[in-house]
Amino acid sequence: MGAQFDVIVASFIKLGANLAPIGAMAETAPAEMDPDFQPGMNLLEKLQAAIDESRARVKQDLVLYRTQRPVKKLEGRTAVVVDGQIVWPWKALAAAKAAQGLGAREVVIATPVAAQPAADRIRARQYPLVCPSVVMEQEGHPSPYGDAGADGADRLRSIMIAHEAA
Repeated sequence: MGAQFDVIVASFIKLGANLAPIGAMAETAPAEMDPDFQPGMNLLEKLQAAIDESRARVKQDLVLYRTQRPVKKLEGRTAVVVDGQIVWPWKALAAAKAAQGLGAREVVIATPVAAQPAADRIRARQYPLVCPSVVMEQEGHPSPYGDAGADGADRLRSIMIAHEAA
């Protein structure tokens, strides 16, 4: 196939551990926020803290996944953003925005399963979506493969590998 593989690091922005994400950020690109989220003045400080926390998590994960090397060249290429599941579209959209910022000619988002509202948001932003299984309920399924916002086994495994390598 000859395709190159690399990682664009993204992180959800959440106002609380048990709340759905309101956005995400990837690499150094601006945050991708839910346009329906309209914070009142009482939430602005909490929102800024959540954005700062997400940015710090991205910086930390860059060390784990790429040891601070730059992402491979995307200028003039097609980038495929792959996510294991998309319940909330914000991380995939943030990664797509980052890929565009890195010069990708076209960005495609691919996932084996997505909630219908997430698929609709991705398509509304004019990104092609490759997804063989869309959960059709209007409210979507909160966790088709478990908690998408939780630190999973893959993250723990990558942390352990990074510590062993250090």
